[in-house]
Formats: sequence, structure tokens, C-alpha cells
Amino acid sequence: MPLTYRRPGVYLEESLLVNPSDVAGTVTVSCFVGVTQKGPINEPQLCESWSDFVTLFGNLDPIAVPASPKALSYLPFSVFSFFQNGGRFAWVIRSAPTAPADRGTAGTIAVNDASPAKCFDLTARSVGTWGNNLQYGLTTQSTVAGTPAQDVFAIQIMLKNSEGIYEVVETFAGLSMTGDLPGTRKGDSVLNDSVSGSQYVLVSAVDSTKTQPAPQTARALAGGVDPKLPDAASMIASAQNVTKLEGPITLNICSYLTDASKADTTDTTGFVGATIPSSSLGDRQDIFIVNDSAGPRPPGATSSAYKTSITTALGANPGDSYSASYTPWIIIPHPSRVGTTVSVPPGGAVMGMMARIDSTVGVFRAPAGVIAGLGNAVGVQTKFTDTELGDLNAQNINAIRSVVGAGICVMGGRTRKSYGTDRYISARRTLIFVKEVMKRSTQFAVFENNDQRLWSALRMSADRILRPLWEAGGLRGANAAQAYFIRCDDTINTPAVIASGEVRMEVGVALEYPAEFVIIRLTQFDQGTYSSEVVPAA
Repeated sequence: MPLTYRRPGVYLEESLLVNPSDVAGTVTVSCFVGVTQKGPINEPQLCESWSDFVTLFGNLDPIAVPASPKALSYLPFSVFSFFQNGGRFAWVIRSAPTAPADRGTAGTIAVNDASPAKCFDLTARSVGTWGNNLQYGLTTQSTVAGTPAQDVFAIQIMLKNSEGIYEVVETFAGLSMTGDLPGTRKGDSVLNDSVSGSQYVLVSAVDSTKTQPAPQTARALAGGVDPKLPDAASMIASAQNVTKLEGPITLNICSYLTDASKADTTDTTGFVGATIPSSSLGDRQDIFIVNDSAGPRPPGATSSAYKTSITTALGANPGDSYSASYTPWIIIPHPSRVGTTVSVPPGGAVMGMMARIDSTVGVFRAPAGVIAGLGNAVGVQTKFTDTELGDLNAQNINAIRSVVGAGICVMGGRTRKSYGTDRYISARRTLIFVKEVMKRSTQFAVFENNDQRLWSALRMSADRILRPLWEAGGLRGANAAQAYFIRCDDTINTPAVIASGEVRMEVGVALEYPAEFVIIRLTQFDQGTYSSEVVPAA
């Protein structure tokens, strides 16, 4: 409320200071794409914990496939490794074949009233035979007389656990068919609510003329059919749904085995993986792709032969600075089998490590070195020789290996681009970060008057972003003038530019290079005689 100043004195007023650069603290969003037991198809779902993932997409068990052996998806292991290594939240996209006929069906059941007519259908929230393990129970809480009479009822949803016992997972009480009764809520609106509704079933085909659903102790859904497995092209098509999310984003397409029994065997013909080119993501320039470069190493295969297969597969697809590749697979304790280990692709653990470094150091820090330890890894599937590690690095493939005193660490920080400053992951992700923050912090300028006052505000907004980045070590230079420049004045905003409705600002940044090779020169001194050796420290 404005004050009226009528007497001499001191007046205190409170106002909210809105700083355009307050939105500078962006957080990288992680996204996984792959095969799961259940969940919406091609729709990104947010998981803030491992338990969220299990509820939405299922657990680590092999996945049933129509007329095929059970498949082993590495997506659950990647998401588990992500949270184990410092990831806080992730989006998950369930992939399925592009043909609708191959996408399976969801389990369903008709809920009846006292007559044979149907009140409504209960359908599993996603396709698959998992929905056939659901039961519902309906209890009448009270009956309200009228024309027609209406029941107040409660619905329980039960799910069969791994021991074959049905457990109550949800209860919704105080429901009615119309929602008109005092103190009741409309049944379909409650269960179908996207936030507080059921995580297991949907209500459809409601007949509002039926007001007294019949009580039921336990009745199972039926008719659910699992989708077929997607091929690499279908997985890439599913990954394109990541464009529905706001960036910046790190993306990983998780592989699978068509036959779970072939895990850790010499038969690798059933391995299906996909590498998505950044060009397929449209005009998005804020998505960084983490690739699991190769399939598992067959038992007995030499490290040299495995290295050759990796470099051959990736040599035909050099990629760009918006993607990085990692090898070999890592060995982790099996999350659900105490005392056993399992070999899994490294992408999930790497993305969790990236999220951890982003929050503790900054996006400008290379996600590599002893700081980039993979916390849940107890070993690597393949130990490469120094020569083989050099060959991988020359092909811009980031190796994961054991480092004395630090554990299992990522010892490579390159993108798939072979030249330029942005061949390093830290440089590319710093540019993505700066572009995203600049875009968000300059939204205030849209439709402002295009004059010197706006140009000054834009320069100040950019400086408030870049100066802290330089002070934190994210830009190179002894002072701010060497680290970055900002130009927004009449030299680039000419009358013709202003007349076209544009305001232009040029920003230059001096990116940091990671110390990829540390060279120590040792000199022996003995009474005027020198001899020297060069020792690679890493």
C-alpha cells in the first residue's frame, strides 16, 4: 500500500528486488532412455530416487517379451548407479517399437454395480503383463437414499510381490460416482489425478447413471500383453522425446540383451545398443550425450581384441563435441543379490559423477581424474595396457580404470570431436551452461525500449554471470578483461538493427583447458654432470 508523506520524519518501505541474474543457477538435467518392465511409453517421467524408479518402471529383474526369452535391460542398473554416484533426480523414457501393434496392451477389468451393467473400467497405467498382477477391492462405506440411491465407497489397489503375495499399495476412500454427495470426491477424478492419483491404475468408460458399484474383495486385472523389444532405430526415436524437457540435459541410451541367459557368455549376438547423433535432436544445442561405447567383453577375449572392436565400431562415427564415449564396462555389487557382482555399462555411473562434480565444483571442472571416482564400482571388466589406453585416448574414447589410492576413476575428458577447444567435455559443457544462463537471465529485455539503458542492463546482467564463473576458475585469465568481454552498444546495435526489432550483444569467453597430460622432468645432478628423464605422471 503506498504511503502518503504528510509529516516530517523517516519512512520505511519494503520492496522486492528482482535481479535478472538471479536465475543463473541452472542445474543439468539427466535423462535415460531404454527398456523397462512397465511405465508410460515415450513419455519422460521424473524419478527423484531409486524407489521412485521402481514404482514407475519396475525393478532389476529380466523383462518378459512375447514369444521370446526374457530380456535383460541395463537401464535399471544405470539409474541405480546414477543415484549411487551423486545424481539427485533423473528423467526416464521407456522405449518401445514404433509400430502400434507391437506396443502391447494394458491389463484391465470392468467394475460392475448390482446389475450386470458396467460402472467403469480399471486399466493399468501402462502396457505389459505387470498389470495382470494388480487386483482391486471395493468396499461400500455408506448408502445415501435418493433417486437414485448413491453409495460412498473406497477402492484398494493390490500388487503381487516377488513372493506371490498381494500387498495393498493404494487406498482411496470417500468416493462416489458423481462426486455430488457432501464430503465425497468423484472416483475417476481422484484416481486419474496426475499428482495425487493412483500410480497403478486409470479409470475410464465411466457410466454416471450407475451410482452403486458392487463390493468386491479382490479381483485381478487381465489381458495385459508386454510390448516387443525396440530396435536401435526405435530407441533413437524414443530418445528424441528428450526435447520435451528444458535443458541443459545429459542423455544416455541404455542397452539391453535380448536373452538374459546370455549375460557374461561368449554369445554377444543379442546385445542391442544405440548411439544417437546430436543432429537428430533438432536445433537443441543444450543436450550432451553420454554414450556406452561398446557391448560387454566376451569372457576370454583379450583386451587388445576388445579395444580393436571398440575403435572399429566408433571409427566410422566420429561424432561431435556434444557427445562423449566411455569404456570399459564396470563391475558393481548386484543391488538385489547380496554377495554377487554384475557387469554393467558405465553411462549411468558417469552421469551421476558428472552431477556430483557439477554441484560440488562446477560444470567447468573436467569430469575426469581422481576426483571422478565411481563410488559403486568395485572393478572394471577389462584392464587395458598403457598402449591400449593410448590408442583409446587417440580415438577420443574415455577410459575407466583403477587408480591407486583413488579407486575406479574416469581417466578421460574428451568429447567425440577431434579438434578445437571444445574437444574437451568441460569446455563444451561450460559453453552449454553459459548459453543457457544467458538465455534465462536476459528474458527481461524482451519488449523493453531498445536504447542505451537496455544495453547497459544487458551488459550488467552478463557481467554478473561471467565474473563469478571466472572467479571460481571456470574461465582463463589473470583478470576479468582477459577472461571475457561483453559488447552491447551502438557499434553493433545500429539504427537498422534497432528498426528490425533486434538488440544484439556479443560475449566472448576464454575457456579453460584441462591438464590432460602431466609431465615431470627429473634431472640427476652429480658434481656438474646432468642427466634427465621424462616421467609421465598420469
